[in-house]
Amino acid sequence: EEEEEEEEDYNSADDYDEEGYKGAQDRAELMAKSQLEREMILAERLEKRDQRKEQLEVRAKIRAQRNQNAATKRSSARGKATAGKDRASQMRELGAKRREAEARRDRDREQRQGGSDDDDDEGGEEEEEGLVPEA
Repeated sequence: EEEEEEEEDYNSADDYDEEGYKGAQDRAELMAKSQLEREMILAERLEKRDQRKEQLEVRAKIRAQRNQNAATKRSSARGKATAGKDRASQMRELGAKRREAEARRDRDREQRQGGSDDDDDEGGEEEEEGLVPEA
């Protein structure tokens, strides 16, 4: 695909040097023409070359933008996959916390049911906390 684009980018405008000549023979042929005719041909060639250069720059920018967009999409897909993993681990943690909380509630319930006959412990706790007024 890239080779096709490079071939597409090639144009006869690419054959001219900085002054607009294709080579020594082209220079000799143009020098044989009148100054006005030569300058018109050279001006047309240079304009064509400049347009071609701009066209190539635009294509390069478009290619770079496509590559950047593709890279962004790839990194976002990776980010979503990573976020999914994070979400899954968060859900596992949440599940573990819920199970721990349920186990604590079950233990507390068992202790309350088993310790409800023992009123001395409750009174002792109140005295330690300073909730029972002194006589």
